[in-house]
Amino acid sequence: MENEESKPQRRARYKGTYPKSFKEKYKELQPEKYADDIQKVISKGNTPAGTHRSICVNEIMDFLAITPGQVGMDATLGYGGHSLEILKQLNHKGMLYATDVDPFELPRTKERLASFGFGETDLQVRKLNF
Repeated sequence: MENEESKPQRRARYKGTYPKSFKEKYKELQPEKYADDIQKVISKGNTPAGTHRSICVNEIMDFLAITPGQVGMDATLGYGGHSLEILKQLNHKGMLYATDVDPFELPRTKERLASFGFGETDLQVRKLNF
């Protein structure tokens, strides 16, 4: 009994307000709700966790020299940065097939590209399965 009384007390478990699940954790899953936070991170030159920022877009577009009527494939759709520029250059006269492994990002990216006026006649999006 004497030994039990001398045991140190366990500290209380942390009951913080941080999210416990993936769906709650990433602000980028609801960019319209956290637009200011995301823009703040981007303005510092960083990439928000869980997001993708396209790089070398102009250089890649120059290299590809896309013209209306062509058919292309974007195997790393991500947030759709390169795909958007490809679709703009196709000017609704051609087709872009796009795929990615991220099942969460695909529908959001498809919706985002649709908000720029690109739909099923311009773009076909599929999840890449291994």
